[in-house]
Amino acid sequence: MHALWLIRRCFEQHLGGDTIQVLRTADALRRLGVEVTLAPAPGRDLERYDVVHLFHLDRVWENTAHLRALRGADVPVVLTPIFWVSEEFDRNGRSLPQRLLARLGGDTLRNVRLAYQWADQVRREPRSVTETRPVLGFRRGARAILDAVDLVLPASVAERLAMEELLGVQVPSLVVPGAADSRTFHPTGAPAERRGVLCAGRIEPRKNQLALIRALAGTGVPLTFVGKAGPTAAAYHKRCLEEAGDDVRFLSGLTSRGIAEEYRAAKVHASVSWYETPGLVNLEAALCGCALVATRGGCTEEYLGEHARYCRPDDPESIRRAVLAALDDAPSEPLRQRILAEFTWEQAARSTLDAYQQVVGDRVPAAARGAGAPRTKTVGA
Repeated sequence: MHALWLIRRCFEQHLGGDTIQVLRTADALRRLGVEVTLAPAPGRDLERYDVVHLFHLDRVWENTAHLRALRGADVPVVLTPIFWVSEEFDRNGRSLPQRLLARLGGDTLRNVRLAYQWADQVRREPRSVTETRPVLGFRRGARAILDAVDLVLPASVAERLAMEELLGVQVPSLVVPGAADSRTFHPTGAPAERRGVLCAGRIEPRKNQLALIRALAGTGVPLTFVGKAGPTAAAYHKRCLEEAGDDVRFLSGLTSRGIAEEYRAAKVHASVSWYETPGLVNLEAALCGCALVATRGGCTEEYLGEHARYCRPDDPESIRRAVLAALDDAPSEPLRQRILAEFTWEQAARSTLDAYQQVVGDRVPAAARGAGAPRTKTVGA
């Protein structure tokens, strides 16, 4: 089987959790015998592929352009949405101008982001302004995408339900779990050697690192951030640096093994994001033996269950209480065992392959098709 994965154009420049998800799942699929090709746009040789895989429901312009290019190709399409309803963050966690936009109601802020997507597409490919038309409205565009794909691969049941509630549609889906690499992320050393709090992830308003800094100010608890500023978060990163005390350090540019060492040195991993889907760093930290602090935003709770201390992203006192309590917690062995059983890249790849086999159905495999051969088998052939 040969799958074409249409990834975001800034995939290599702006690394994130989705980068890890794409690369690790693709590697695991290849070990299962699936040929995976990564590309920023469809080419002219679509007959080579048995399935096309899209990512990011909120990248409405890009995915709509992809679907237009695929029109008439008779190739099944699946979507990994990496999506969560962001209203709480939009209204309470963004900059003041953005919060005012969000409080206008509806999809105002999402539609502004959609306009930026359209402008970026036109800048990169000027011909697209004459060859396609702009997508008008986030919800309309997102519904059209969900209607056009054959199957959606959310990371959780909660993610599927959130899409259905926001968009008012039924979403045909098969859950493909988020995952962590147990070969890289695993505990070593005695728990007594651990100290302080770690927060891994890109530094940006949605990840809410500034609230964590403020919550632990004056406690004397060592706090380490691993990650660099997001592509539009330079000012936010600067504020974090300015408010950080002597007990706070910032690290970036670490390899996966280097990040694993930081997990193993920390007593607690705190992810106080406005939402996560589910936040791969939570799984990595749990595998390395950290106690966890998280928020209930996104599908985090579906993964971590009762094995984390939960706090509110907009309440520094809530964050402070959760972190101080977690410093006295032992790491959860039941959660670690669940991750090893359910949330590995191998399991994600098997679920993805199940989805491909479901949508390909009776189509003739690309490798078996000759020139002019039909894509669909004849009944009884």
